Amino acid sequence: MAVLAAPAAVRAVGVIGDVDGQAMLERVRTLSAEELQGRGNGTAAALAAADTIERWFAAAGLEPPPGCAHRFSDFTLGGQGLDGLPARNVLGWSPGRGALADELVVLGAHYDHLGLSLGPDGATVTGIYHGAEDNASGVAVLVELARRLHADAAPTDRCALLFVAFAGEEVGLQGAAAALRAAPLAGRRVRLMLNLDSVGRLRGDRLYVGGLGSSPRLRPLVEDVNRGHGLGLELSDGGWDASDHVAFNAAGIPVLFLFTGAHPQYHSVADRWELVEPRGLARVAAFAQDLAAVVAAAADDFPYAPQTALPSAGGERGKTRAWLGTIPDFVENAGGVKLSGVMPGSPAEEAGLAAGDVLVAMEGSEVADLAGLTALLQTHGAGETVTVTVERDGGRRDFAVTLRARPR
Repeated sequence: MAVLAAPAAVRAVGVIGDVDGQAMLERVRTLSAEELQGRGNGTAAALAAADTIERWFAAAGLEPPPGCAHRFSDFTLGGQGLDGLPARNVLGWSPGRGALADELVVLGAHYDHLGLSLGPDGATVTGIYHGAEDNASGVAVLVELARRLHADAAPTDRCALLFVAFAGEEVGLQGAAAALRAAPLAGRRVRLMLNLDSVGRLRGDRLYVGGLGSSPRLRPLVEDVNRGHGLGLELSDGGWDASDHVAFNAAGIPVLFLFTGAHPQYHSVADRWELVEPRGLARVAAFAQDLAAVVAAAADDFPYAPQTALPSAGGERGKTRAWLGTIPDFVENAGGVKLSGVMPGSPAEEAGLAAGDVLVAMEGSEVADLAGLTALLQTHGAGETVTVTVERDGGRRDFAVTLRARPR
């Protein structure tokens, strides 16, 4: 298999301009501000966040996509108490060039989050889920990629680029599923989807890249692009946790998923902009830019490799998702899901699970990977007690875990 080299014009970051980590951090700060109240799905605050992102796309020079009168694509939420509420994806288009102009590469990041934290009465506001890392960071990098890739006027053939800020990710990938049904994606051939989800906490230059198994060309391409960046990549053929790329892969589209790793502030009110590091944002953006540019300019196609055990996109809409509270290590394991930790106060912590455990079974069903764990959790509801089996200290141990709904 030939290794695809990045064009010199793409490798030289200064051709388009230096990546501005501070500018991206300001975008994170804007989206995670108190005024946007955690960008909860179905709220006026989420629609206000969409307006902000639309202005950023316009400032980057992105056009409304073909078949769209503007940069918004509206849809209706369902399930989880959201039936009939409005939601809005934000779309921006950078036209293709030459022989590749009719092909499309999608770059995406979800902007929705969990909204307000409520007390036991379900009405008293106790805090805000700011969602700085998850996923204001991904949107900040997405906007930077839009600005830089759209400004690249090199006279080379290139696929069209569709930039999408998704709503509805936190409630079952509903925005990604809606995008696939609507213009400009419906009926159009998509070469690849690149998903940016929680990319603002780069530690030790360690970046997780998932989805490599969705096309045989992706692993050598990613490794080759990284030669110009020197990141400590954790590469996974899978990576089928519930984020927007899952919907695209289920539709037969190759995907890549960038992620800087789990942390104790995940899905908590402590996920604030002060913990996002601008240098890390800049490194991720520079790598993602080169990656997207190489994919979009490649003369040959990226054949799709079907995957198994994918979580459903837009499914389980009426069911409250059961919460376990484990923090995956996100390094591929021979079998099971290795834990880098557990969320404070979570069912996993209360049951005795700990960092270093490898979760290998639930209710007697073997867990091969994160996709398998996600699929098993979808078969259980809040309040159920399940037996979780882990490998620890060379042996297997069973723990009784009472699942709960994620705290709001």
